[in-house]
Amino acid sequence: MTVEQAAEELQQSPTMIRKLANRGKFPGAYKSGMGGRTSPWRIPHSALDRFRKGQPQGYRS
Repeated sequence: MTVEQAAEELQQSPTMIRKLANRGKFPGAYKSGMGGRTSPWRIPHSALDRFRKGQPQGYRS
């Protein structure tokens, strides 16, 4: 899924999702295209599930 889709699903801003992806918080996430600094992230649904499970109850990253 795209950063925007992940942001909507996690109720966060796209900027926060990009920061979390850069920090390696979404296992399996990768940069599409040439993989450079400006290439868009792609985040697997399973990574969002794992991220949610790792957060304390009621916590929004």
